[in-house]
Amino acid sequence: MNNGTATPLITSVCYVRLAVSEPTAGARFVSDIFGLQRVADDDGEIAFRSDDRFRTVSFAKNPAKDSMDDASIGIEVWDDKALAEIATRLRDLHFTVAEATPAECRRRHVQSALLAQDASGNRIDLVVRPRRSGRRYFPARDAGIVQFHSVGLRTTDHVRDTAFWKALGADVSDWVGDIAYLRIDAMHHRIALYPSKRNGLLYAAFEVEALDQIMQNSHFMQESQIKIVQGPGREPASRQIFLHVEGPDGLIFSYVNGMAELGDKPRLARQFPLLATSLCDWGSASNDVPELDAPG
Repeated sequence: MNNGTATPLITSVCYVRLAVSEPTAGARFVSDIFGLQRVADDDGEIAFRSDDRFRTVSFAKNPAKDSMDDASIGIEVWDDKALAEIATRLRDLHFTVAEATPAECRRRHVQSALLAQDASGNRIDLVVRPRRSGRRYFPARDAGIVQFHSVGLRTTDHVRDTAFWKALGADVSDWVGDIAYLRIDAMHHRIALYPSKRNGLLYAAFEVEALDQIMQNSHFMQESQIKIVQGPGREPASRQIFLHVEGPDGLIFSYVNGMAELGDKPRLARQFPLLATSLCDWGSASNDVPELDAPG
């Protein structure tokens, strides 16, 4: 995953910053229903924790349309040297890249950053030294969450977007049709690219302790009359068990567990057909979200 360098360029997916129409209602869902810990509101954003990081999810209260600062995915970079290497690689491939101002870094609680866009227009914050919390993660509802795990992104240009992530050092673990599972560490994937007619975050996934918590949360969502988009199910490629639920403005929040570890050795990416059984071998379908379903 490090493309021949002594250390990796990127190390983790560290946060999502989202613009929603009703942040207060969204905040109630994320904390009281989904089970993240709300932290102090800051600089016009409502923030939440899922692990030892200072914040992993935040909602903009008054998002500015077409602003580079209203919604983004945070990717932790090894150090400033790696950040400079990334800037060169992305600019050579003609991607949009800008150095974050001190105010933009403060708002993201990071030491330094590049603000980039992939070919679809998804906004990616490439950040150095995101802030950690000195306090134990303690949510209002015990959903069994142990960490922010991964994201699914919509892509309108999967070829160019795959090239964007490969420039950062990511490798394709497997394909399902043109869906690309991208790994940046020992896990099967941390980023998944789903071909779509529009861009944006498809889901934010949070790891729970075990299968028991997947099933418990499924029952809780049904009792709370929260829409389950898909699951419980299991991805054949990654072996990950998942439960996708609908949050504010149709955003999907996911509980996951059991993803396969691939280690550090290179492995040829496998090609799965774009069939329902390639997306879930437990038979769970998602009729309302085309990116998570197979044709027919």
